[in-house]
Amino acid sequence: MAADVPSLSPTLWVALGLLALLMIRGAWRGYRRGPMRQLAGPVALATGQLVGWIFGSDLGHACLQGTSYPWILRGITGVLVLSCLSGLLCYAIFWRLGRLPEGQKDAESPVLGSLVGCWTGALYFLILIAILATAASVYDLFEKPGATRHHWTVDIRNDLAATTITADLKAWSPIPDKQRTLIRQTRRLMAEPEARRRLMAQPEIRALAAHPTLYQAWEDKKVRELLNNNDLTAFIDHPKVRAVLADEKLQKEAEKVDLAKIIDQSLQGAKK
Repeated sequence: MAADVPSLSPTLWVALGLLALLMIRGAWRGYRRGPMRQLAGPVALATGQLVGWIFGSDLGHACLQGTSYPWILRGITGVLVLSCLSGLLCYAIFWRLGRLPEGQKDAESPVLGSLVGCWTGALYFLILIAILATAASVYDLFEKPGATRHHWTVDIRNDLAATTITADLKAWSPIPDKQRTLIRQTRRLMAEPEARRRLMAQPEIRALAAHPTLYQAWEDKKVRELLNNNDLTAFIDHPKVRAVLADEKLQKEAEKVDLAKIIDQSLQGAKK
């Protein structure tokens, strides 16, 4: 194990230094605050995610029903908003429970607070890594095949995944496999006219293509150019793409179709 230490990249050394710094900082804050207040952050984070994941999607659709807000984003918006609100409420409760009695300056159980703080520091480090890996996985999806230059988040993620312990980080993504597959297939379709023609010949797709918003966006050269150039901001902000995102009826119908399977058949057919 010791023989592997000198081969660590600068990125890994910086990551280890950041981990140590966060753990030391957490231990010190836990010593000053006590275990209850030091736990406020992690418990609030876990509670917020759990409540948001269970109830957020239904709440988002219920609250945004009938608005111009994109239907496809209503669920995740509800998850994020409810996670934040429930997390803040939980944090406030734990913070109040951990307050010191009047006149007492030293926290109760400072040693236990230090131990808790040390582990919360490690948790916050993992959260930072997860945020970085999430951003990298998104740029991975929209990166041109065979590209030699990557987004900085992808480069850092790849450096961190260069050891046997962290190798799985390179393939990790919070985006479900189905959605990732669909995005990759769509990018290939944009570059293969024959595959697009085969796709549009499928009965399920012909039914969806009857919606003017989808057809106009699909055939727009500027939309394809923005997607191929990885200009995600301009792509999402394009009026025709925004019209697709706001078309609730279209998205509900598309959800019933196994798009990944149909697109794969079109791509395979284009190769033959």
